[in-house]
Amino acid sequence: MSTREIAYSMIDHLDEEQLNALIVILRGMTKEEPPKKKKSAASLCGIFHDVANPDLIPLEKTAWEQAAVEKHIRFLEEMNSENS
Repeated sequence: MSTREIAYSMIDHLDEEQLNALIVILRGMTKEEPPKKKKSAASLCGIFHDVANPDLIPLEKTAWEQAAVEKHIRFLEEMNSENS
């Protein structure tokens, strides 16, 4: 007999008061965690803004694009040098 079947057979013999007590116990065992608050990108920018170098902030707007271009240029140069 499986554990579930044993539990069901035991539950079948409980009166209403015992069932309510069992529900209280089961709810205590299966506490749901409260949903975690998700941080927005704006809130993270605020965190980073506090420690950022103010002189470099204007350069950050295109930093990712520039890094991607530089990476691909290096890759193409390496490919060309290997094929030469």
